[in-house]
Parts: sequence; structure tokens; C-alpha cells
Amino acid sequence: METFATLRGLRVLVTRPADQAELLCRLLESHGAEVVRLPMQAIEPTRQEAAAARALQQARDAWVWIFTSANAARRARSLDAGVWPRCIAVGPATAAALEQIGIDSVVSPTQQHNSEGVLAMPELQDVGGRRIVLVTGEEGRNTIETGLGARGARVERIEVYRRVALPHTPEALAQAVAAADAAIVSNGEALQQLAQRMPADARATLLGLQLVVPSRRVVELAHELGFTALPLIPEQIADAGYLHCLERWWDAGRRDSRMTEHHDDTPDLVAAAAAADAPAAGPAAPPHAAAPRTHGGWWLLAALLMLALLGVAGWQAYRWGSAWLAQQDERITTLAQSLNAAEAQIDRLQTRLSDQAVATQRTAAELARVPERLQAQDQAIGELREELGGGRARVQLALVEQLLLLANDRVQVAREVAPAIAALDAADARLAALKDPRLFELRETVSRERAALQSVVQPDTVGAALVLSGLIARAPQLALATQVPEHFETKPPQAVPPPRDAGAWARAWAAIKRALASAFSVRRSLSPAPQLLSVEQTELIRQVLMLKLEATRVALLRQDAASFRELCAAAEGWLDEYFHAGDPAVAAARAELRRLQALQLQPPLPDISRSLSLVRGHLEPQPQ
Repeated sequence: METFATLRGLRVLVTRPADQAELLCRLLESHGAEVVRLPMQAIEPTRQEAAAARALQQARDAWVWIFTSANAARRARSLDAGVWPRCIAVGPATAAALEQIGIDSVVSPTQQHNSEGVLAMPELQDVGGRRIVLVTGEEGRNTIETGLGARGARVERIEVYRRVALPHTPEALAQAVAAADAAIVSNGEALQQLAQRMPADARATLLGLQLVVPSRRVVELAHELGFTALPLIPEQIADAGYLHCLERWWDAGRRDSRMTEHHDDTPDLVAAAAAADAPAAGPAAPPHAAAPRTHGGWWLLAALLMLALLGVAGWQAYRWGSAWLAQQDERITTLAQSLNAAEAQIDRLQTRLSDQAVATQRTAAELARVPERLQAQDQAIGELREELGGGRARVQLALVEQLLLLANDRVQVAREVAPAIAALDAADARLAALKDPRLFELRETVSRERAALQSVVQPDTVGAALVLSGLIARAPQLALATQVPEHFETKPPQAVPPPRDAGAWARAWAAIKRALASAFSVRRSLSPAPQLLSVEQTELIRQVLMLKLEATRVALLRQDAASFRELCAAAEGWLDEYFHAGDPAVAAARAELRRLQALQLQPPLPDISRSLSLVRGHLEPQPQ
């Protein structure tokens, strides 16, 4: 393995679970760091593993799945190997885990890799009415669940794993902390366990470690626990992100150390240079030869003096520049600390809001369990009353059983809704008189069955019978298609009289034609000649129609739906065959028969047998 010395001399404590920390530990060791492995937790399957698998399978039609960790992604795939909907990861590590198990097109936040970053994603702003599944671990944060629920989404939480604390001894914890300069803590629970189980004499060493944590929420927790150094947060919550964060911190510490040593050694170097440049004293020169030598020495002395002045000025400028840079660095550090403090304050407020939401949810859960507790108390009270009341309740329940049996008989055999409702009312009155809390479910079932019977739409048989009576009364006046007229009236054609100046033969011939025209009538018709009916036949046709209508009314009153529809159709066919189709009265009669054929005489009736099963269950002897 190729190694880089960027972390040489640094000792790093890693608290990740053992099966997830090895790649990070090898990466740190490849860059020269000395790794102290101290897993604080282990990842185990949830206690409700079968229920979680069923929930995942039933949630495949959800709009989106949100995964809060790589552990959630891997455990969910081990529970459900089917086709998943679109997935959102809380960070790049979770996204990489989803891609490794074969999930494509995974999206994650681009700014904050936490719950707040997920809530800020544009895809999750308009989620009203959508079904969203949150795949996470037990006892995890509910910030995403609360935030999406406030936007109108139907959020379903599925817990697929749990974190279990490992049983390290206090001595082992103190020894591991003493052998480290910095610590990578994967979550707030691990940090809190480490602080709570640390011996008192090693607590100061722990609080002096430089922490590298995944979120500002853990930064706030470290501040509350008393850690002196401001924890570092990687830009990317991944192995490479932790490595780069430690490299910057370690390199900055070494630069500060070298700058301090350089500042301390520089004055000595300048003094040594000034001492080396000072001229040595020599013997005095003769008078005649002293002039030229003295002139050259002065120039050399002036040059050395200028060099010394320039060195002092440069040193002073260096000191001033270093002091100015240090002042600016101090200001930047102060601003960064203020910014981190403000962000930590914001995170504390958000955490408090989340804690309040959790408390509200827990209160709601407690309130939801109140009916169960009341039901248990009612059950106990009912049992006590049963012991005190003796067999009186069983007699009443036997009567209730008979009433419910009568109601079922009326519905299933006679198809009579009103008597069944009356029997259910009587049964409910007897149950109410018992005042037994154990019978509340039975009374509720009786009420639902009574409401179901009352909602059945009953056909208007009285109105239909009146319509048929009217048709029977109007049948003798309906016009038949063909019938023999009671008398004939001859209408001789109007013959054209001969002109006045016609001769005798012409007038005689005109008289003969008028006589013949009055005796015969010849007409041209393209349609077949209708068959004329006698009075007896006409009466018989009307009597048959009346019998068909009367049989239809009898079938209606007997609630015989099949015979009713057949007789209606037969009466309509009789009208079509023997009565005048263009007559308004005949057309109205045909329309009434067609409307009656659509009448539903036997609507579907509800099943009311559950109440009978419940009362029989109460009557059966209970096992001791």
C-alpha cells in the first residue's frame, strides 16, 4: 500500500463500529497516522425484523424512500430484495451504500448532509398528500418525519436496525483515550457513552482531545459535555472527508509551531550577523601614509553601518508584519469562533425544537394508549360484575342471541329489512341494560349492522303496483293496430258533370258513370292490406293484455324479480304486436313497462352475522 506522511506523528481514536471502521482506519494509517480502534457500538438487526420486512414490501408503491444512514440502506436490502421506488440519501456515504446494493439515480443534499439538508431539498418542498417512507434505525432523530409531516406528507417510519453499546471497561476506555491526540466520533450516542463511562481521573484527558464529528448537533453535545477544543466537521461525511479534515488541522498545527520557533531564533541570527560585520582594530598608520588608508576605511565603515541599519529595519518590518498577520489571524479565528458559536446556537435551538416535537409525539402516543388502558379497566370491571351478578347476564345474552338469530333469519331467508332492524334494536336495548364494558364491542357491531340495514335502498313496490293498476284500467281504451269498424260510410266520388251544350248521349254516359262510381270504390295502395279483427278478437286481445299486467303486479307483490321482468317484457311485446304504435296512450304504456323492468326488487343485503358470532363467543365457557 502506498503511504503518505501527511499525518505522521498523529494518534487518532476511531469509535466507529468494528465492521464499518476498518476502511477508515487503513486510510489513516496509509497517511502516517497511528490509529487506536475503540468501537463504542455494534449494529444489530431490529427486534421487529419480520414486521420491518413486511412494512418495506408494502411500501414499494410509496412516492419516495429516504435513508438516514448507510446502515439503513444495507439492512433494508437484506430485508427486501424487491424493486424500490426513488431513493433519497442523507449524505454521500449513504448514497454510495445505496449504489453498491444496486439502487440507481440516488439523490442527496448538496449543502448540509443531515436531516436539515434533506428538508431543504427542492424535491421535498411540495409534498402535500404524498406517501413518504423514512428508513432509519431505532431511537433515531425524527426531524425529517416532523418536517415533512408539517408540509402535509403522509410519512411512514420503518426502523431496520439498532445500535447496541459495547461493554468496555473504564480502564480500557482511559487507556485508549490516553494514547490519542484526536478522536473521530461517528454519532452523539457514542460520544455521550464515552463521556459517561470515562473514569474521573481520565476525564480531563478526554475533554482535551480534538474531536472530529459528523454534524453540528454533535458539536453542541460536545460543548455541553465540556470539551475544550472546538470540534471539527468535515466538508464531506465520508472517509476521505475525515482524512482531509485531520490533514488540515494537523498541518496548521505544525505551521504554527514552525513559525513560533522562527520568531524566537531570528534576533539571535541578526545579532550574530551584526557582530560578524564589525571591523577589527589594527595598529596605527604612519602620518604620511595615513591619509589614503583612512579615506578607504571610512567608506567601508559607512557601508557596514548602512547594512546594519537595513538589517535592523528589515527585522523591525518583519516583526511588524508578523504581528499584523498574527493580529489578522486572531481576528479571523475570533470571527470563525463567533460564527461557529452562532451556528451551534442555531443547532441547539433546532435540537430543542426537535426534542419538543419528540416530546409531543410521545405525549400523543401516551394519549393514544389511554383507550387501551381504559378498555383493560373496563374488562376488569366487567369480570368483577360477572362474578357478582351470577347467571343473570347469561340469560340476557341468550335472549340477545335469539333476537340476533331472528334478525339474520329475516335478512337471509325472507329478505325483510324492517323486521331485522326491529330485532337488532331490541337486542341493543337488552345489551344496554346489562351495562357490561366487555359488551361494548358487541354493541358497536350491532350498531354498525343496523346502520348497514338502514342504508339499503328499498324498491318502491307500492308505486310500481299503482302504475300497473293504472295500466290495467287503461287497457280497454288503448288503440289496436287493426280492427273491424262498427259501420261504413260511403263517399261517392265527385263526378264531373257534362257541359250544358253536350248531346243526349253524352249526358246519358255521364249518368251511367255516376251510378257505377257510387257502387264501386277503387284505390291504389303499395302496402299489404291489413287484417281486420272482429269485436270478439279485439276483446280477447285486450283481456290477454290485462291478464299479463295483472300477473306482473302479482310477481311484484311477491318480490319475484325474475318473473316480474319476464312478464313486463311480455306485456311490452304484446303491446308492440297488437296495438297501435303511433297512439300516445300506447307509447306511454310501453314507456312505463320499460321503466318498471329496470326496477331492482332484490337489492344486495349486508351480512349481519358478526354480532351473532360475538354473542356466542360471550356465551361459551371461558377456560380456567
